[in-house]
This record gives sequence, C-alpha cells and structure tokens, in this order.
Amino acid sequence: MIGQIAHGNFAGSGDAVHYIVAAHSFAFDRDFDLSNDYTAPSRIITDPPAGHAQPGADGVLRPVHDVGLPIVFAPVVAAAYGIAGTVDRWPPSLVRRAKLNPFIVLRQLLSLAMIAVTIGLALLFFHTSIALTGERTWAFVWTLVWVLSPPILTHGYVFLTEIPSALIALFVFVRRDDLRGSHPTRQGLILGLLTGLLFLIHVRNIGLVLALAALIVWRVRRTPVRMAGYAAGLAAMGAIKIAINLRFWGTPLTNPHEHLGDWPGLAAFFSQSATSLAGLLLDARHGLIVAAPVFLLAPAAWILLKRQSRTTAYELLILLAAYLVFVINPVTNIHGWRGGWSPAARFLVPVVSFAALGVPMVFAIRRRAIVGLAMIAAQLVVSAYLWGHPMQQWSEGPGPAAFVQGLAGSSAAASIPPIEQLNGAVLAYAAVGLLLTAGVTWSLVRKTPA
Repeated sequence: MIGQIAHGNFAGSGDAVHYIVAAHSFAFDRDFDLSNDYTAPSRIITDPPAGHAQPGADGVLRPVHDVGLPIVFAPVVAAAYGIAGTVDRWPPSLVRRAKLNPFIVLRQLLSLAMIAVTIGLALLFFHTSIALTGERTWAFVWTLVWVLSPPILTHGYVFLTEIPSALIALFVFVRRDDLRGSHPTRQGLILGLLTGLLFLIHVRNIGLVLALAALIVWRVRRTPVRMAGYAAGLAAMGAIKIAINLRFWGTPLTNPHEHLGDWPGLAAFFSQSATSLAGLLLDARHGLIVAAPVFLLAPAAWILLKRQSRTTAYELLILLAAYLVFVINPVTNIHGWRGGWSPAARFLVPVVSFAALGVPMVFAIRRRAIVGLAMIAAQLVVSAYLWGHPMQQWSEGPGPAAFVQGLAGSSAAASIPPIEQLNGAVLAYAAVGLLLTAGVTWSLVRKTPA
C-alpha cells in the first residue's frame, strides 16, 4: 500500500476529505463547528462542504458524517497538519522533484496512518486465521493475498471508516470470551466501549454492534453479573452517540444524511434488497468478486470450517448477515450500496475478514490446493494491475470498470451489465456468478471415497 501512495491516487477526495475537515475541527478547536474549517484563508483543504456539512439544530455548520473517526484520529490529524504546514520551509529542490504541496503532504501522512491501521488488521487476521484453521503456513500466504487484494488493498490507505471498523470488529470477535475470564468487569468494559465505538464511527455498523453484543451476552447468559462491565461500556458509547446527535441535529440518531427511508412496499423491498446484494458482490465497478475473484473461495472455506467447528462457523455467518441486512435494504440504507466515489466493495470492508478467515483450510489437501492456487493466480493478476494503477480503483455510479478495461479491453468491460435493477441481463449475469461459485465450492468441499 505504500507503493500505492507512491503513484497518483484519489485518497484525498470524496468523503475522506470531509472526515479530515471534521478531525481538524476537533483537533484544533475542540468542537465540530466547521464554519471556519471550510473558510479560513490558511486552510490546507479547499474543497467546499457541499452536502458533507449542513447547518444543525442551532444553525452551526455541522458534519453530516459520523464523528467517531475524527475524534479517534484527531491527534494524528493535528500532527499531520503541523508537518504539512512547514512545506514552504522545505528545500525547494525537494518540493519540486517530489511534486509536494501542503495538501499532498497531509494526504500522504494520513495515508501512512491508515496503512498502519491496515497492518494491525492484517496481523490480527493472520493470528485469528491460524487459531481457527491450524494452518500456519497457509494462513501466512493467505493473509498476504487477502491484504494485498481489493477491498483491503484499495481502502487500506484512505481516511475512511471502513478499515478501522474492520479492525475493531475483528478484535472484539477475537476477545469475545474475555467475560468468562478472571477479570470480566474490566475486560467487559473495554469490549463494551469498543463495540459501541463501532456505532460512533459509523451508524452503518449497527448490525455488527447488535451481533457482537448478542454473541458476547450469550456466552455469559448463565452468570449475568459478568455482563456489567460490557453493558456499561456499550451504554456509555451509546449515550455519547445520542448526546452528540441531539446537540447537532435535535434528534437522537438521525440527521439530514443518515435517516430511515420510506417503506417501498414488500415486493419493492425484496427486489431492491436483492439488487443491492447482487451489486455488492458482482457489479463491475463496486462489487467484490470482479475486483477480488479470490473471494470465490469463501463459501467453501465456511463449509470446511463448519465441519471443524459449527459454533464458530455460525457465529461468523451471524456477523455477516446482521451487518448486511442493514446495508442492503432501502429502508435502513437510503444511500444505496455503491458507496459513492470510492474503490470497489466499500461497504463490505468492515466484514470482509469474517468471510475469509477459514480460507487456509482450502489448501490443507492437495486436491483442494490446486483449485485454490488457481484462484490466487487470477487474483494476483488483478492485484498486480491495481498496484500500478491506483487511480483506476476509484469510480462512482454505474458503467464499465476502468481496471477491467485496462486488463481485458473495452469489449470485456462493456459485457458486464451494471447492476441497477433486476432485469434479464442482470439475472443472467447473476446466474453465471452463482454457477461459478457453486462449481468452485463443490470442487473444494466434495468428499472423495475412502
């Protein structure tokens, strides 16, 4: 990912810019009044607020995005701003050769900070995969492939909420048994605060919050006193979220950017939800599988993991389902599934680790390893291209994917239908995707005669 930011990239655009502005306000002014942050003559970021900031209940210009990320990273943003503000005192020859200006320096420094978070996620993913599968060597290989492939590769250097959400969610999942230990109150308080922080970072994480809380509470249901610390931490973060929202917008949870949509009717609800799920997985620009075909191994990995540990496999499935049910339906996610101007599969990043932890089991038997290695080879082709062309990772709206055009030509890119609604072309494309997934899965999970 450091190689990614050595090329031209769009890390300083879209939602990321406005998360940085909010973090700047909290770091330097200790508030979220963004009026001066968007207008000060000395500001480094010159983008207008557009719809990313609006007058709140008291008339003050407020960020419409959740403020958990700006709060947590305010010290990092303050340090990066301080360094970026000294560029005019750097050697002119260095500034000219490196094509630096304060904004580029700020963007690169924050990208390095996010890369550090991504490295933490990769290390935790690696150790968790070993613990679940017992395959140390293949877990190492798989972690490298996983972290250097979309969507981790393409979001791992951008100041957005998805990678931090993925790290926190995986950490809480890994430590879900802490309430059974000798210090349940202290450990529970930490886990409760982290679980609640997911909601403060982004309201879209509500499904993860509910699922993680349910898994943890279920573990100590027979000794409810052990829940005290966890409940306190979770309640504290929930109270902070509500207090901030009341202060900004006069409502407990909603704002002009994040609110419930109208009920479209039962048929439209299921049709739009199915379209969103298909888009998240199969769309050329913003879907998972086109950019990361190696995730075709995920269903087989889950089945193999289920044979080894039914409880763990079902817990992972609960986390995925609980998160997705709030993302794909048009009532709880009024913004659709694409994620705006962003790399592929933005909305899947917080849970993509839960879909991939068991993949090293695919390689435990030579017959399976051949299929798995073929999928890895296909992924490396895509990843190698994207490593050298970071700007082709970003897009908005429907249309041919730039990286597919670069890899396979315009005709191949145009042959993939944009997923906007369920029509004949989309259904046929989805059927091909399902058949391919089923074929890969069957070849990996079938039992050979003894």
